[in-house]
Amino acid sequence: MQTVVTQTEKVAAKPSWLRSPQRVWLRRVIFQVHLWLGIVVALYSIVIGLSGSALVFKEQIQHATEPELYRASTAPRTVTLDQMVHRIEADRPGWRVSGLQHFDEGNVPVTALMGRRGAPPTPNYRAVIFDRNSGQILRDRMRFDGVLGWITNLHFYLLAGKPGIMISGWMALGLLILCLSGVVLWWPGVKRWAGALILRLHRNRHRDTLNWKRLNWDMHSVVGFWCSLALLAVSFTGIYFAFPKTVRNITVLATGEDPRKAAAEDEAAPKKPAPSKLPALTVDQAIDAARRALPAEAPAGYFATPYKPGGPFFVTGYYRGALPYSQLIRVTLDPHTGSVLDYSDSTKSSRGLRAVQYFFTVHFGSFGGDGALGIVVRILWVLVGIAPALLAVTGLIMYWNRKLHPMWRRMKA
Repeated sequence: MQTVVTQTEKVAAKPSWLRSPQRVWLRRVIFQVHLWLGIVVALYSIVIGLSGSALVFKEQIQHATEPELYRASTAPRTVTLDQMVHRIEADRPGWRVSGLQHFDEGNVPVTALMGRRGAPPTPNYRAVIFDRNSGQILRDRMRFDGVLGWITNLHFYLLAGKPGIMISGWMALGLLILCLSGVVLWWPGVKRWAGALILRLHRNRHRDTLNWKRLNWDMHSVVGFWCSLALLAVSFTGIYFAFPKTVRNITVLATGEDPRKAAAEDEAAPKKPAPSKLPALTVDQAIDAARRALPAEAPAGYFATPYKPGGPFFVTGYYRGALPYSQLIRVTLDPHTGSVLDYSDSTKSSRGLRAVQYFFTVHFGSFGGDGALGIVVRILWVLVGIAPALLAVTGLIMYWNRKLHPMWRRMKA
């Protein structure tokens, strides 16, 4: 008897992304990429995710464990900032103060950042915190000392310096591809997509026990989907820390602007001060000049001393109420007169460069601000940091169940 196949049945039988994505050959290719890339970056996912989660509340942890470093001074003013810079350098031969932080924030302690004299800057700088009024040294240690310092070094540099951040950048690119391919693989078709959004506890048919293999698969799929957008953002901004120019150009291009113009704006060399027989400004005089140059709504937050004699001062002002490092003004000052050599306001930059300024706050989940919303966002970002570790473990378990365990049983037989 001849069977008559309707046109509707022919369409249903044909593999398609809409109805039966599991049968599309391209999806099988994407699955192989997802599988092997996941195996390669599994350990990295666990390390970078958990260390990132620990750093989300880094500032709050430091305030709670070392409150004396954030307490306003009640001592009478007996020293100037310039005197403290010279005293700190004199007491630490071979070191120079390269910058100051928190010098314009009431009476809270000031942080002097130090580097080896004559050596290029390194990420593991020395931080000396002192009372701005009495000059008392409150803490003196390297950036990567202590538990939080070690975690910071692990997250940014994989404990390996510049090569570590380059490796981390490539691994973050792998995570980005995993996120994109994972979303494609998650799609179950139009008839089942709603059910694929919910984590269910499946039980074995013949035994009233939990089907842990199916639970493991569902955890990988459901958690991966719900975290995909946040993980894409964290991965992309993580790549930026390793390859800032490349990611900047991609971002600028995505906003419809010319990357060459943005690069010229972002990489413009500061003007060199003219030779002068005038004495160099003191630190306090240079900071006063910076206060005059900066608007009241963007007070100075970072002050960099000249790297070489006769070099300019660099000052960064941060807009009040703005997210961390998102809206700022950079000023270059003549070391003899305090006149402004360069003035750059990020709020007047191109769209792409303005977007890049928010990468730090997106990466570490500080875009919710300091209130209740900020705490909620940070908690969510802690969970987002745990997600890569969970996805790596559940993914490896699936690979063990499907491939390695049967292979192991055959070898033992």
